[in-house]
Amino acid sequence: MEKFNLPATKKLLFKQSEVVAVQGTNSIFKEEKTKTNPSASFLRHKGSLPPAFRIQKPSAQYESLPNADLIYGGTAVSIPSVPSVPQTPPDSPDTTTSKPPTDTTNAGNWSTSLQTVLDQPPPALPGKLMLGALVFCVAFGAWATLGKIDEVGHSQGKLVPKGQVYKVSPIEMDKVASIQVKEGQAVKKGQVLVELNTELATTEVERLEQLIKIDKIQLNQQIALMDRTRLEAQTRDHIAKADVQAQQATIAQANAKAETLRQQLIQLQSAQVASQNRLKRLEPLAATAEELLTQRRQDLEALKQRRQELEPVLTAGAISKEYIFSIDREIRAGHSAITQGQLQDATNTNEQIFQAQQSLRDQASTMVQTQGNLDQTLAEIKQLQAGLAQKQAAQRQTQLESQQQIQKLEVEQTQLKAKIADNQKLLASAQAKLQQKYLYAPVDGTVSSLNISNIGEVVQPSQTIAEIAPQGVPLVLSAKLPNSEAGFIKKGMPVQVKFDAYPYQEYGIVSGKVTSVSADAKADQQLGSVYKVEVGLEQNYVEGKGQTIPFKAGQTANADIIIRRRRIVDILLEPFQQLQKGGISL
Repeated sequence: MEKFNLPATKKLLFKQSEVVAVQGTNSIFKEEKTKTNPSASFLRHKGSLPPAFRIQKPSAQYESLPNADLIYGGTAVSIPSVPSVPQTPPDSPDTTTSKPPTDTTNAGNWSTSLQTVLDQPPPALPGKLMLGALVFCVAFGAWATLGKIDEVGHSQGKLVPKGQVYKVSPIEMDKVASIQVKEGQAVKKGQVLVELNTELATTEVERLEQLIKIDKIQLNQQIALMDRTRLEAQTRDHIAKADVQAQQATIAQANAKAETLRQQLIQLQSAQVASQNRLKRLEPLAATAEELLTQRRQDLEALKQRRQELEPVLTAGAISKEYIFSIDREIRAGHSAITQGQLQDATNTNEQIFQAQQSLRDQASTMVQTQGNLDQTLAEIKQLQAGLAQKQAAQRQTQLESQQQIQKLEVEQTQLKAKIADNQKLLASAQAKLQQKYLYAPVDGTVSSLNISNIGEVVQPSQTIAEIAPQGVPLVLSAKLPNSEAGFIKKGMPVQVKFDAYPYQEYGIVSGKVTSVSADAKADQQLGSVYKVEVGLEQNYVEGKGQTIPFKAGQTANADIIIRRRRIVDILLEPFQQLQKGGISL
């Protein structure tokens, strides 16, 4: 028995010979085996949830197949066909005869309405809805993961010239003498805007200038006298220095001469010592020559004795005559050497001794003369040094007198210079006060505000007389950003600016970038703790309705600062993350 789950609205009960339509909630298909073909049943359905089933008995063309399967569409379920084996007793005759199979395809015909229901295709809407939901979930997940949303900080501010508007104020209380500009007038840097009362300041400046002029005349006279005194002192000093240098040169020459004589004495002493040493070496030479002569005589006697001893051997013919002749030659050479040695040694030794003695006498005479010259030179050096000391003392005295005179003049000059410097400081202060009576334009620009209108009007210190908007300086948006939105603000972030005077629906939005952020927060009555943010604009005008309108200083605007880009999935998960960390109280 096989069970199949059916929809709740339509269920069928099958047998091999009949098909019955049944209404109910839970039914079971039963398939009973028949005697003729107990396993031949086929089940076919359309889709996973078929509204109807059709069962046919197997025909001959299907019985030949190993697995009979008829598919109308969707998922097919097949039951293998088992060959029909007739069960007959062994002794009974074979009653099985081949007869054509009976076509039972239309054994049980359906009604028209039921046949229509069975032929309808399965509904595709649920599958499509599930597929669509799956695609939507995948697309939404990819979009939330890859997609990013700009996190924007909102701030308010107004347009100001880069570097702010220049305010012109007096330093002291005074009266207005003249007003030389009007509100809205273009001015140049250094141009006089307002003139205050200058009478007292002008008088003081003139008085100090006269005092300084007199003091400078006296100072010039003192400078001329000092220059003349210095020139005379320099002349005397140069003369004294020349005398001293000449004396020093003479002493240097004398010292050089004395040094030369000393070197000569040293050389003579060295030569004398060398001559004495030579004489000492020559004296033993006579004895040495005599000893050498005696040795030669002994050698000669030995040769003669040998010649006599060899005479019998020569007679006997044991030695050659040539050997005897060589001994005779040696004997003659010995006689000759003895004779020449006696003459040469005696002569050379005596001559060398005489030369050494004569050299000693000459050296002694030269040393005596050189020593006398050295003593004379040293005496001259002492005299020259004494004269040099006198000249140096005179030079120092002259220098001291000149320095004292110059120092006196320098003191007088210093006093005059100090007096002039004091008067110049007073003059500078008076001139500064006089200049303060004139209020100048600090930069090229336009008088955006003029707060006085009458001559003779009294102005107070630090009172704003006029405001100058710089010319050619771009306008920037000075905005205040709440502390809660300033955590990620940094220089270079993009900004979208919407001006209150120009609706962005008509004139658009002006782009810009953050150019600076204040280092510290300041208290604001409305916003609390705020940071000052400066926004540079990409353009200084707006376009709309066929016209171009330039910006003006003071116009207000709202700035949306793109703080950072966050993934959509992070934003969606942020409440859960805060809940996990205890940031949200339920």
